Amino acid sequence: MAAQATDDEARTADTPPGEAQTVQTAAGTVRIPPKPTRAPRRRAPKLDELLAGAVDEARAALIAETGLAEDGQVGAHVSAVADDDRLVTHRFAATLPGYGGWEWFATLARAPRSKVVTVCEVGLLPGERAILAPDWLPWSERVSQEEKIRLDAIAAGEDPEKALARFRGDGDEDEDEGPEGEHDGRDQGQDQCDENAVDAADVDSGSDVADADAGAEPAS
Repeated sequence: MAAQATDDEARTADTPPGEAQTVQTAAGTVRIPPKPTRAPRRRAPKLDELLAGAVDEARAALIAETGLAEDGQVGAHVSAVADDDRLVTHRFAATLPGYGGWEWFATLARAPRSKVVTVCEVGLLPGERAILAPDWLPWSERVSQEEKIRLDAIAAGEDPEKALARFRGDGDEDEDEGPEGEHDGRDQGQDQCDENAVDAADVDSGSDVADADAGAEPAS
């Protein structure tokens, strides 16, 4: 029994974690389902008191040290958030014209057991009430179907107006009833009139010849 248990433990140890285990017992093969894997828990970063209190240093980083903002453009202090251990981001209301609802930010850090505050990054970010541009859409999704047909016709060397007319379903009627069609109809009618006039002239000339022959006296 002890040897059998040792073999079972060896088989269990060889199975990778997260996979089902197979154990041979006296009754047969027993399949043990895998244990659920859990992501390791990470504690929330603790707000560093030294960096959280460095509001003046963060404001100076925006105005004096980097020159990103001018005097009067950095408003009241909004928040101080711990991004990681000994890493804090300060936010200030932005009074910059055209950036209503935006906020300045300055990220500060310090080395372990050090009291020297270091500026990591500064910039401008939208706040909760900031007015933002709508999400960008590619041209293929913004353009209309008629515009696509018009551009495809131009690329193929065709008349874009005729291509649009075919797309709308009135291309054939326009071509038949257009100015060119009317002109062709007038030409055909004129040709028919000319043919009738020629036929009438032939009839008249034949009648004159017949009359002349009828009026002539037979030779004695």
